[in-house]
Amino acid sequence: MQADDTTDIQQTHALLEIVKAFAVCEHAMVGEGLDGPRRLDRLMEAHGILMAACGPGHLILFDELMGRLTGDRAGSLEGLLPDWIDSEALAGVRLMDSEGVATEDGFDFRHEAQRVLRAAQKVGKFTGQVTKPKLDDEYSQEAVFSAIKGSFYQRHRSTLVENPTVPAGSLAELKLPSRANDFFKPIAQYAQFNGWWWPCPACKWPMKVTAARTGARTRGRVRCLYPWHEETGASYEFVVTARKKSAPELSPTFECRVPSGRFARLWTGALPHVPQAKPAAEYMALVRPVWRYTVIPGLPELALHRAAAAALEGTAWTSHLWPNGDQCDLWITREGSEQPQFLADFKDYTWPNHLVSKLHMDGGDKGGAEYLVVPDHRQDQVAQLHAVCRTYRMKAAMTATDYLEMVITQIKEGQA
Repeated sequence: MQADDTTDIQQTHALLEIVKAFAVCEHAMVGEGLDGPRRLDRLMEAHGILMAACGPGHLILFDELMGRLTGDRAGSLEGLLPDWIDSEALAGVRLMDSEGVATEDGFDFRHEAQRVLRAAQKVGKFTGQVTKPKLDDEYSQEAVFSAIKGSFYQRHRSTLVENPTVPAGSLAELKLPSRANDFFKPIAQYAQFNGWWWPCPACKWPMKVTAARTGARTRGRVRCLYPWHEETGASYEFVVTARKKSAPELSPTFECRVPSGRFARLWTGALPHVPQAKPAAEYMALVRPVWRYTVIPGLPELALHRAAAAALEGTAWTSHLWPNGDQCDLWITREGSEQPQFLADFKDYTWPNHLVSKLHMDGGDKGGAEYLVVPDHRQDQVAQLHAVCRTYRMKAAMTATDYLEMVITQIKEGQA
């Protein structure tokens, strides 16, 4: 996409509205405290959003939308959209699962596309209205950073990253600003089984729980909603029994292997231990947007900073995490000089085209970072992002491990 081309932005807007319609459906299906009439109101609201996004002349029956909220067609867009909407980006993607919960792809598409449109609005590339479910603004990344800004910003942000769940009576012990305390809510119903929940071994956030009958037995499945954590070992199963007072015991669905060599230092994937169940009534957890866009990228950011600090110990160089009020995510300074070097901005996008669009809207990195850094498991995004970075005179896009090794090498060579 060229910086002066609004066609892709309009398509992004249309697809975002469609995804948001399913997000409203999700709230109607699994939201707490909604009675029959209010649930119907939300579903009718979703139908209106969907119809408006598709435009006049394209009829979608209310029953057709209802048929895509549960069962085999849950979250499917196949055959639903008009020809003028280029839905290739979402081809084959389910926006919600058979339990009515937003899928990882659908959830990320919604929030990442919203960032693109906000950036486009700031530079006058998009003037349309964006329909927002009420909680979007309250739990956006901007809202989180605003809630913790100030002299203790780094400490508060680290606290959120390392404490995505907390005992219900211990929230005050985190010493977060009162607005940040509002990001913690009771454990979601989709993360519970008979009043129990399980923390992901990688991020400590409650994993999703489902149960299905196979033959004579009912089996439960427990997995992290961040796909890479699930793929690296945060995936378990259990057999449902008649015992209600004791928690089921989890069994891994496959062997978890932690890497050795150069990728071990920044590993933030699953670890080979089975999590123990915790009583849901006694805990609170960060809401899903704050977990996904503060905790998930925050874990490798913290790991990168700590690895750099350890490697630079005993030298004249210092690593700084989220410096200058989060101007960027990391930079390195030398003793006696206030000029930062190796300015890096860390990005974890599921949909790289959204990140490319946002870079175009911002004219590169708005914080002045020289390097765009992605998690090691996003290696396949580097080539596409690197080309865009060079367009805006950024030095490179690279993985976290490549960035760390580059910093260490260049500093050592400079001292030789």
